[in-house]
Amino acid sequence: MNRRLVYILLLSLSFVAMVIGTHRSFVENDVVGNYWLFMIGFILYILYRYLRKKDGA
Repeated sequence: MNRRLVYILLLSLSFVAMVIGTHRSFVENDVVGNYWLFMIGFILYILYRYLRKKDGA
């Protein structure tokens, strides 16, 4: 798979997970219950940064 496509997918999924987590936290008034969404977004973002730095892009 094209590396650029992987970067775009990781960054996009990270952003979407954070937005969904924020939305659900406001709607449900429960940040702790949606912590897993924030962690998924954070892990995807860390993976994105790691791969970009590893490839030197």
